[in-house]
Amino acid sequence: MREFADGRKLLLQAMKNGERDKPDGVIGLARETADALGQLTVQHLRLARLEIKADLRAMGLQAGLIAVLVALAIVGYGLTMAGLAVILGGGTTGGIPLLIIGIVHVVAAGLGILIAVVRLRRVRLMNASADEANRSLAPLGLGTATKPASGQTGARP
Repeated sequence: MREFADGRKLLLQAMKNGERDKPDGVIGLARETADALGQLTVQHLRLARLEIKADLRAMGLQAGLIAVLVALAIVGYGLTMAGLAVILGGGTTGGIPLLIIGIVHVVAAGLGILIAVVRLRRVRLMNASADEANRSLAPLGLGTATKPASGQTGARP
C-alpha cells in the first residue's frame, strides 16, 4: 500500500510540474509539432521567395529578348519597305540588297520571337514551391493539386 501512495505522490508532482522539460508528454509533443510546423512554413516561404526571383529573372530575360527582336523586326521591315520603294521607283539594282537584308532581318527576328515565346510559356511560376507544399501537406490529406488520371485531360467537351 505504501508503494501505491508513493507512486500517487510522484504522479501528482509530475502533474503539478506539467513535465515541461520532457517532450514525452502530450503538451511537449504538441509544442514540438507546432515548432516543426512553423519551421516548415518558414522554409516554404524562403523557397517561394527564391523561386519567384529565379522565375521572374528567366521571364525578364525572355521579355527583354523579345523586345530586342521586335526592334530588329522593325528595322528589317523598314529596310524591306525601302528596298521595295527603290525597286518600284525604277532602280532595280539598288533596291534588291535592301530587300534581301530586310527580309532576312524580319525572318530571323520572327523565328527568335517565336522561340522566346515558347520558352516563356514553359516557365511555370513557383512550380517547385507548389510541389513541395503539396508534398508537405499530403500526409495531412490537405494537398491541393491533384494530377488527373492518365486517360483524362481535364478539359470539358
